[in-house]
Amino acid sequence: MAVSSIPLIGQNKENRPLLMIENYVYLHHLDEFIIIPTYPEHITDTSIVNFTPNTPLARSAPIYSYSSSGPRSVGFSFKLHRELMKQVNYKKSNAKVTITDDYVDTLIKYLQAAAYPKYGDAEKLVDPPLVSVRIGDDIYIKGIINGSVQTDYDLPIITDENGNDKYAMVTIGFTVNEVDPYDADTVAMAGSFRGLNASLERNLWKASNSLSGNLIDGGVNTSVR
Repeated sequence: MAVSSIPLIGQNKENRPLLMIENYVYLHHLDEFIIIPTYPEHITDTSIVNFTPNTPLARSAPIYSYSSSGPRSVGFSFKLHRELMKQVNYKKSNAKVTITDDYVDTLIKYLQAAAYPKYGDAEKLVDPPLVSVRIGDDIYIKGIINGSVQTDYDLPIITDENGNDKYAMVTIGFTVNEVDPYDADTVAMAGSFRGLNASLERNLWKASNSLSGNLIDGGVNTSVR
């Protein structure tokens, strides 16, 4: 499950659970987030280290000089079953949705938007695309999408309640390159879950529960740069 629940504690004691977000994509340049209601079919977490070889005269093996590490890259592949996600992504994120969109439509649009910048006034300012992705308690990464966002549409075709014909199966794949530097001690402690932003987590939690009616909060700012 991408969203788990715990008993409500605090002033609001009605029998309504609080939503704890496990899987999400936060688009920093748009200040919007989407909850992903499934786990990826496949994740590839790659760390790179670079050495420069130098072979002195009469030596049978080179001497390696450390050059750099990284960037870490994480590849995601999500398989989305439209028949299992018919509801609009409503009250579960602060993403703007079209009333005829189902959950899959919203996910496609915002994951594709993660590959594009946001232009400011008169296109004089550019906010480059920057994302944070969390998958369960295993994977977290803040970075830029490197390469492509690939969307594959597969048969069969189904007709939704609005009479629109849509592909029943959609697979979205993309790779995120890490932008923050880390050392060996940090990675040894946190591994693939390193860099988790507690402030962002709190703000997304507040926003999600406010939208779902669990918190009486207005104008929650989720922005974390």
